[in-house]
Amino acid sequence: MANYILKEMPDIQKKGKRKVYPKMETYTLKTLDDLAKYIQDLGSPYNPSIIKSVVDILADAAVTWLSNGHTVKIDGLGTFSLSLGFDDKKGNELSEEKSRMEYRHVKIKSLNFRPDEKIVQKLRRATTLTRSEGGVVQVTKERYTKEERLARAIQHIEQHGAITLTEYANMNGLSRTVASRELKAFTNDPFCLIKAKGVAPHKTWTI
Repeated sequence: MANYILKEMPDIQKKGKRKVYPKMETYTLKTLDDLAKYIQDLGSPYNPSIIKSVVDILADAAVTWLSNGHTVKIDGLGTFSLSLGFDDKKGNELSEEKSRMEYRHVKIKSLNFRPDEKIVQKLRRATTLTRSEGGVVQVTKERYTKEERLARAIQHIEQHGAITLTEYANMNGLSRTVASRELKAFTNDPFCLIKAKGVAPHKTWTI
């Protein structure tokens, strides 16, 4: 089961048009170690170190082919290709026909990925979408950076002994879902001072 929320796009051009789009909520990041264990749990005769080595070889092969101008297609997964851009801030308008931009430098900007239709179809069959919040969440510019929000939380804890999910969300202008995810990330960070105490709905965070 996967959760989603509905978000309202800000009306940047002030035309009075309100647009809403669904957005997935993601709570964890799956890594290469998780993939190796997953394959092993399926009954693979290969140990995780061999599985990870094969994935590393695949990544190295993709780098070699892409860097030599090839497109990489993996059936059942998708197609990878390079995205290029200028390595300066001069823009892309050809102002003088004579120059033909011979003095411009180009760099790899990103990596394009186009999923195979087979994996899209599998995802549609396998995924059950559930709306995690009622109403529509408005997208607003964050008042504080993540580091500033952490500092504000620690300051609140030092003054009051603890902080609740509602307090953290309200003081930083976040939804409860985003606030919960961020607090969880803080507690999972071994270098962070914040620790969770108790269980919902009486859960608090202290230092």
